[in-house]
Amino acid sequence: MMAKGRKGGTSDSKPTSPNEKSPMPEPDGLGKGKKGSGTKKGGEAGGKQPPVPPTPEQFHNQTLDSNLYRGSRIIVPVDLQIYVVEGQSSTDVYDLTQIFDDEERDRPREGLQQLAEGVHLHWSMPDGLMKGEELHDPDEALAEDVELSEMFSFPHLPDRWLVTRQWKLPSGQNAATAWVIESEKQTVTSLDLWRASSSNVALTALDDGIPGNGDDIGWTGTYHGSQGRFTFHENPGPNVVGPLSYSVAGWYNNANDDPLMCPPETTRGAWMDMMQALGWYVPQSEIVDIVNAKTPKPNPGEVGKNTQGQGPLRK
Repeated sequence: MMAKGRKGGTSDSKPTSPNEKSPMPEPDGLGKGKKGSGTKKGGEAGGKQPPVPPTPEQFHNQTLDSNLYRGSRIIVPVDLQIYVVEGQSSTDVYDLTQIFDDEERDRPREGLQQLAEGVHLHWSMPDGLMKGEELHDPDEALAEDVELSEMFSFPHLPDRWLVTRQWKLPSGQNAATAWVIESEKQTVTSLDLWRASSSNVALTALDDGIPGNGDDIGWTGTYHGSQGRFTFHENPGPNVVGPLSYSVAGWYNNANDDPLMCPPETTRGAWMDMMQALGWYVPQSEIVDIVNAKTPKPNPGEVGKNTQGQGPLRK
């Protein structure tokens, strides 16, 4: 799931703490001074060699989720809204409780709340993930106090989000910084410190993951309702000069939560039906091209290959 926005004018490793860095693997014999292997200042032997940069695999394993799938993806757009608060806090507050019915209006999180100074991001969920499947027979009577979750089943929502800010330094050089949001934990971690961790709650269009809140079909639709899950706030400070460009990309920490995850024996037709039910579309020709590109092809060089001292091989 991806979205972009701009502030004008000026998306089996062992779980570790978000603040715990994995050590960089050091190849044997590199970065260690040995007699005769290097020189120190003034010509003395035994100096240290310059550090060896990490390989692409080492870099990804240390900065991103090492279990993250790196193959072909389907990118579904999401709507990203950005609101900038200049000064100490926003005096422009909006009472969104009037859009709900009397029962929902009692929930305090949508009351008159001010926003802190800085840049506030809020993104919506794809429409396909906000459509539920009816669980009960519509001809059967329901109890008055039945929960919505007993009436409808909704797909899980992405619970990992990468937020990136890009801007230009005074020198004209491009700069970027990024954070990872773990939605069910309502945590924000700088990308360079973030490490993969397990999910403890699955979010849906009805369930915001907070115990005691109950079913709420509208919680993702407002900033305060989805705060910490599908929102982000930062104050770049006076040293960061705009324009600033923000992008958001989300994914599922548990691959089985992905509504398009299916067993290997699933036919292409059944999978395309799943796509259609979500309102998403990928040309079949592109899928065929991807499959063909990943299918191993026979090596014609193996046929008739000569070996020293032997004659040509026969089929």
